[in-house]
Order: sequence, then C-alpha cells, then structure tokens
Amino acid sequence: MDYNYHTHTERCGHATGDDEQYVRAAIEAGIKFLGFSDHVPFKNVVHPSDRMNYDQLDDYIESIETLKKKYAGVIDIKLGFEIEYFPEYKEYYQSLLDRCDYLICGQHNKVLDKYAYDQLTNDEDVLVYANQVKEAMESGLIRFVAHPDYFMIGRRSWSKACEEAAHIIAKAAHENKIPLEINLNGIRYGKFTYDGEKAYPYPYRPFWEIVSKYDVECLYSYDAHKPYTLLEKERIDVVNEILSGLDLSINHHYRIK
Repeated sequence: MDYNYHTHTERCGHATGDDEQYVRAAIEAGIKFLGFSDHVPFKNVVHPSDRMNYDQLDDYIESIETLKKKYAGVIDIKLGFEIEYFPEYKEYYQSLLDRCDYLICGQHNKVLDKYAYDQLTNDEDVLVYANQVKEAMESGLIRFVAHPDYFMIGRRSWSKACEEAAHIIAKAAHENKIPLEINLNGIRYGKFTYDGEKAYPYPYRPFWEIVSKYDVECLYSYDAHKPYTLLEKERIDVVNEILSGLDLSINHHYRIK
C-alpha cells in the first residue's frame, strides 16, 4: 500500500501532531501518495473536539499547499476534506472543491454536529445513515466513502436493517462508481460484543460480506489521527484477517489525480 488519502490534523481537536510530521511519517512508511482530509468546518459552528473552526480554514489550506511545494518530487500530497453529506450545504461543498483536490464522505452525524452515529444507532437511524451516504455518492462531490460501516459503533447487534443498509450503500457505490474505504482505524476501539460474539466495530465482516456481492472498488485508509499511525502496517494484517476469504476488489494502488 503506497497511498493514504484519509489523514487528519490537530485542528480537528481529536488528532495530534504537526502537519509536516504526517508527511515525514508517510515518507518513512514508504507512502508515495498522501492526502490530507481533515473534518470540514462550517460557519457559525463551533465544535472544537470534532472539527476545525471556520477561521482555521485558510491556515489549513495554506499549510498543506506549502507542504506540497516543499516535498514536490519526494511525495505527492493532496489537499481534501472529510464531509458529512447534508444537501443544504451542497453549494458550500462545491465551493471547497475550488480550493482543494478532493472530498470524501464520512457520515458521523444524522444532523450537523448532533445525533452522532457512534453513540446509539437504532434500525431507523441505520437506514437514514445509509441513505445519507447514498445521496453523497449521487451528488458527484466525493471521491470515496470513508468507513461506510461506521454505524456499527453505535450498535451491539446486526439486524435486517443493517443488511438493508449495506445493500443500499454497496448498490449506490456500484452504480455511481464510488470506492468504499476499508478503514484501518476502527480497530483502535477494541472489540465489542455483537450478538454474543466479539468483533471490532469496523471493518465489520457482515457488512463487507454484502459488499463482496457487488462490483465495487475498495481501498484502504489509515484514517490517521497521529503521525505514527502511518507506520503501523500491522493494521493491514489485522484487517485482512477480519475480511479473509471475501471476494473484495481492493485497489492497492488507488490514486487521486
């Protein structure tokens, strides 16, 4: 794996490390293509533990653009944002694409900075989540879906609604040719008990069993919140064991141009 397009910065309030430290860690890890995709800010929304403030937007852009130039010829750096898809902000997201290279969708909330899916997610919520992700893929704004099985953090069982959600997401990914991310950071939560069995919240195997039935491109991401995460290649081994035997189309050389 010579790429990682899901990288955060300390501006989001729950990541640590200087921007340049992520670049240096990536180089040490042999990563040739590094994308920063910190949580998108919103005007008049202050949530310092979840996302940068809007007045930090210019600094973020300037910092990554400076690193692009400094490390040109050493590592290919891209500038992006991780968004939650809310249709009322589509014009804002589009305006960000005039200043960055790409957007990804990581649907953490049902409503902007409220009702987080990692707290409690019932069957109705799961289907709302799936359709929000589907709309994001249909919007033409995003390059890939981050941790599409994220809703499993807020659950302790796999239900018919979860199966339906997985089909909705996988079908939309196939129809819109949007890759799904196999997130390497879900294992940091440790294992929870789901229907009497221990498992990491994501990647959650039953979700990916359904994805494997569709013609969908998949990619790995470290979802790095600390520079040294990019050095922890053993995460790939853990995730591969979880998904062992599944016929997934994993792109080991994914590129954003």
